[in-house]
Amino acid sequence: MLQVRVKPGIEDRVRGFFPWIYRPEIASFSRKPKKGELVVVRDFAGKFLGYGYINPEVSIAIRILSFDKNEKVSPELIKKRIKEAYEYRKRLYINSNAYRLVHSEGDLLPGLIVDVYGEYAVIEFTTYGMNQFREAVIEALLETIKPKGIYEKANLTASKVEGIGTEEGVVYGEVPEEVVIWEHDLKFYINIPEGQKTGFFLDQRNSRKFVRSLVEPGDRCLDVFCHTGGFALNMKKMGAKEVIAVDISDLALEMGKKNEELNGLSGIEWVEANAFDFLRKLDKAKEEFDLIVIDPPSFAKNKHSVPNALRGYKELCVRGLKLVKPGGYLAIFSCSFHITQEHLLQVLREASYDVRRQVRVIATTFQDKDHPWILQMPNTLYLKGVWVEVM
Repeated sequence: MLQVRVKPGIEDRVRGFFPWIYRPEIASFSRKPKKGELVVVRDFAGKFLGYGYINPEVSIAIRILSFDKNEKVSPELIKKRIKEAYEYRKRLYINSNAYRLVHSEGDLLPGLIVDVYGEYAVIEFTTYGMNQFREAVIEALLETIKPKGIYEKANLTASKVEGIGTEEGVVYGEVPEEVVIWEHDLKFYINIPEGQKTGFFLDQRNSRKFVRSLVEPGDRCLDVFCHTGGFALNMKKMGAKEVIAVDISDLALEMGKKNEELNGLSGIEWVEANAFDFLRKLDKAKEEFDLIVIDPPSFAKNKHSVPNALRGYKELCVRGLKLVKPGGYLAIFSCSFHITQEHLLQVLREASYDVRRQVRVIATTFQDKDHPWILQMPNTLYLKGVWVEVM
């Protein structure tokens, strides 16, 4: 097995269970590395640190799967981790038949995402090294959850960076174009091939539940970047008199309309528009709402894009605060690790000052428990939400 030594000073972080080693942190190889092969990671003095896989062509060159000298990486270990991930989900008592089964580093399986939608599973390989274990992954899923079908999503960014070269499609059984899942007392159509991520924003389940506690019968609500209507449907279900759901994707809105009909609801206004332009239009018209949820896509793919992203978040907060009635609520989310909770609080403070509206924080929410994050790796906490009451 390829032996890799890291530079002095790196070993403490790895011994603290941080699973990434960047290319400049590598001191030496026992021979020329091959993309995707397994490695033994050692400190500069030669002491064992962990087992992992390597891709010398990318920035995050090594991802560690085991810090135990007696637990070598193998297809059997991958299968064991998937089964452990499933047992963990069973203990969560998730009130849905859709959940994330494997959350990459959060389940000690870096480079692998597995989502379950009822009787079907969706897999996504984001690293070349994990892609080498695809047969073991599929076998473990067949043994553990016995799906009717497994669909593989191609991560275009990861494919370009890691050079995986896989094609998207069904890899086992049959997977219909649309699947119906349930969450609490609502149902949703999921278009696995065409939907965002693997088909649905499963990580926002906790926030969709929380929004119900803020809706009063007769309220006027706004769901910005609504996708297929997760928040909008929950608002309507709780008795909101008027709900406006805005998104730039006509495909997402069509699915939202179908979800509304599926649940026997009516009265949601689905608007295809650029969210920033639509909020300006509402502001100009002096519209008011009891509750606004703003859940934008990732504005910050890397740390260099953070300043521009914060300008976007601030504008969203300014518009949102101006549109909320006194005593109403605003929620703002970030789904990027690079935009922290403190960033969201910062832009809310600045926006509050600019529009002269006092706010108080009533809650913070994060990705739900089936998207676990590990303490030693802050990168795994990516979804943050801040909920405020506008005074």
